[in-house]
Amino acid sequence: MKKKIFIDGMSCQHCVNRVTRALEEIPGVKSAKVDLDEKLAVVELDYDVDNDTFKTVIYDAGYDVTHIE
Repeated sequence: MKKKIFIDGMSCQHCVNRVTRALEEIPGVKSAKVDLDEKLAVVELDYDVDNDTFKTVIYDAGYDVTHIE
């Protein structure tokens, strides 16, 4: 299962690394690939993770989720 998370506020590679680390610490997340140009994270999951969990973790890292697919 995959989810696309659209993120606002990232401006550099440091932002990408911070978001990637934050996402990969969530239980159930197998991998996270963050694309700075697209302002997008593609997350591969072992099982479904609630969208509010992603929003909270990304907000706590200093960024905003615009939407999740």
